[in-house]
Order: sequence, then C-alpha cells, then structure tokens
Amino acid sequence: MSSHPWIAAFCRSFAVWFVVLAAWLGCTPIASAHPLGNFTINHFSHVTVDRTHVTVQYVVDMAEIPAFQALQTIDTDGNGASAAELNTYLEQAIARYQTGLRLTIDDRTVPLHAGARKVTLPPGAGGLPTLRVEGEFSGAVPLGATHRLRFEETNDRPRLGWREIVVTAGAGVQIFNSSAYSNSLTNELRAYPQDLLTMPLQESIADLSSTQGEIPAGATPLQTRQGQVTSRARDPFADLIAVPQITLPIALVSLVVAAGLGSVHALSPGHGKAIVGAYLIGAQATVRHAAFLGLTVTITHTIGVFVLGLLTLLASRYVLPERLFPYLSLVSGGMISLLGLRLLIYRFLTVFAPATRQQSHSHHHHSHSHDHSDDHSLEHCHDGHWHSHEPPSTVTWKSLLALGISGGLLPCPSALIVFLSAVSLHRVGFGLLLVFAFSLGLAGTLTCVGLLFIHARRSIEQFRGSSQWLPALSIPSAAVITGLGAVLCYQALLALGGLIGTI
Repeated sequence: MSSHPWIAAFCRSFAVWFVVLAAWLGCTPIASAHPLGNFTINHFSHVTVDRTHVTVQYVVDMAEIPAFQALQTIDTDGNGASAAELNTYLEQAIARYQTGLRLTIDDRTVPLHAGARKVTLPPGAGGLPTLRVEGEFSGAVPLGATHRLRFEETNDRPRLGWREIVVTAGAGVQIFNSSAYSNSLTNELRAYPQDLLTMPLQESIADLSSTQGEIPAGATPLQTRQGQVTSRARDPFADLIAVPQITLPIALVSLVVAAGLGSVHALSPGHGKAIVGAYLIGAQATVRHAAFLGLTVTITHTIGVFVLGLLTLLASRYVLPERLFPYLSLVSGGMISLLGLRLLIYRFLTVFAPATRQQSHSHHHHSHSHDHSDDHSLEHCHDGHWHSHEPPSTVTWKSLLALGISGGLLPCPSALIVFLSAVSLHRVGFGLLLVFAFSLGLAGTLTCVGLLFIHARRSIEQFRGSSQWLPALSIPSAAVITGLGAVLCYQALLALGGLIGTI
C-alpha cells in the first residue's frame, strides 16, 4: 500500500463519497414513487348534492411516466414547463375532462359547468415530477324534494389506474340508496390503501337518491367504507440518477448501489428464480451454463429498458407503455411453456427409454469401478476406446438463451424511470450505466440461484444409489417449468382481458 499512495487516497475518497451518497439518499426531501405504479393515471370524483346544485370536485393524478409524456407536449419551447405553458395545458385539460363527466337527475342530463381549477407538479421518483390536475364542476338541481341521480366518469378509459367516487350531502339534504360511499380511501389521491394496491378501485358510476326530508322507510343510508392508507414509498434506485453532482467516486458508488438494488429486487416474488432452479437441477448443468444465463438476462433486460424508453419518448401518441407489459409477459410465459414442454417430452423419453437404448455397458479383460466426482471428466478410456456413464446432457445453449431472454424480457419500471430521468436531466450515459448495473445485479442473483441448484444436484449425486432415481428428477422439474410458464400466460391473458375491457 505504501508503494501506491494513490490507491489509499482513492479508497478514502470512495468511502467518503459512499457516506455522502448514503446521506443524500436518506435525507433528501421525499420524492416518492407512485404506489400504484409509474404508468398509472388515477381519477377521483367528490360529488356533493345540495338543495339547488350538484358540485363535483375532480382530481386527476398522473404517475411519473404519463406525466413525463404530458410534459413533453406542455413544454413547447423545450426549456422546461413554464407557468404560462402549464396554464394553457390546464385549460385544455379541464375542457377535455369536462366531456368525460356526465350527470343525470331524474333521467335528464344536467350540464356541468367548469369553475376553479389548478395544476401542480408534485415530486416523483428519480427526479421526475408527477402531474396533478384539480377542477370543480357544478350543475343545477331541478325543483323537487326527492331526486334520483347518476354520475359517470369516463376520462382516460384506456389507461390503468385508480378510480374513486365519493358522495356527500350538503345542508338540508340526505343521501340514501347510494352505490358510492361518503369517504375517500386515498385522501383525494394523495395516499393509497396497502391492501388494494394490486386491485385498485374502478368506480366510474355512482347511483344515488337525495331528499330534502326524511329518508324513506326501508332505504339504505349513505355508508362509510373501511380502509387504511399508506404513504408513498421511496424508490432508492430511481433516486440514484438525481444526485446533485456526478463525480467519479459518486458514479462508482452509485453503480455498486444499483447492482446491489438489482440483486435485492431479484429476490422479490417473480423474476424466474423457480424456473431457473427447476431447469438447472434437472439437467447436467455447469458453472458456464449459469454464467451464460446471467449474461443473457443482463443484456435482455438492459435492451428492454432502452427500447421501452425510446417508445415512451418517441411513440407515446401511438403506444401506451403499460399496455405492452401484458404482451411481453405473454411472450415470456409462452417461451417458458414451450421450453418446459420440450424438456418434458425429451426427459420422459430419455428416462423411460427401452433398456437397449440406455447407457449401460460392460468391459472385458478386467473389472473396474468409477468414482463420478466433480473433479474429473465423466469420460473414461478402457481398452483403447472412450465412453461415458452419463446420458447426454439436456442443457443446450439455445434453451439457455430462451430461458435468459424470457427472464429479462419484462423491464423493471424503476429502471425505465431511471432511463427517462436520465434523458430529462441530460445524463443519458450515466443512466444507461445505472440500468446496466441494476440488470447485472438482478442477473447475478439468478446466477447464484442457478449455482445453488447445480451444487445441490452434485451433492445429491454423491449419495449411494442416487443414480437410480436422480434421472427421474428431471421429469418433475420440466413439469414445473411448463406449469410456471402456463401460469404466466394465464396472468398475462387476464391482464390483456382487463385492458381490452377498458377500451
């Protein structure tokens, strides 16, 4: 170390900048990732029924990616969205949203007139803002003590997101027989219930009755719903792109952190760990196979983020990014199912082949035995000829390539946020490096999972008599791969059905 003082200096600098980066990630103002996902456009309607009019407080909350796309249109001069540009957008948005709100009273359409409105840009993940539009609409209530009302909200129907309707009564009015509730679960789209994040509300119609007297006998009073909200979670990976200044130590530390976050992310449910394990434990796989699988996942995931990011930037008017994910999931599941089915057929035929096709053999001239340990080849030379005691390996580079592509085909939304933030902050090179490091960490975890299963198989092979039943293990492992691929396809088809139903 003394002969290279610059190494010690670099290490000290690296450690200092690591602490600085950690402190920045922990102490920066909360720039939270949208809890429902970075692709969503969420809608909230608060309908208040008074004696003479109905008021609708309407809120649209755009997550980072649709907000990014909208700001590209808002910023007409390319130097950031100014107050004037935001106000122009606000007027257009209110006019557009007004056409998607419909109020009927006693089966007659009541025109809604726009009132107060505002637009804000709350901070989101990775330095990207979200977009929040608030507007007030009102319509006149016809004469009469009792009315039947229907409110419909149909804006942004193709987009994914939360849709919530709340109904309250003004002074001197009571609500009954209402399909909507009196309270919001989201504090007007500022927080979301943890138990409903995977199944967001889809309330687009509210039917209710109002009276200026007593509720009729047998009618159901306005109900209050139960639920707990959760604060928006930080996205530490997306925060890496928004560091105040990029220096060499900061960049290196950020790449290490990104790789670590990718590794941790791969431990969450999904990401093909079970598929990788089932494939490798049922085959004569090696460390090279596991490494190749990890490299394929890394490259595929990085390219996927890059391509989806370009589509978001250049073709947002024609392609909605969130609508691509079910198709990508269907392709991934289809590849896995076909791979598993092929392996299932091959391994079944191999294990249950006639005895004449097995690898059994005998040798003349002398007796011998073999120790099939890990430190030498399975091939042996006797009397001038080579032979193997194992059946041909079922691991092929093509199948590994297909498995790796299927594992990296679905880009992580956080990685897409990093890429878009990099474009917005003019840090494209740094953003791509972060995405690559994240993908490398994700693939590293999958590779380690593969190595564990390879080691497990080799450990099992050491037990006496394992050669009699171990080959049969390849059949259920192939069945698991086929089944998991089928589950992915089923989930993708359900998602596609939901998307088609919103059109």
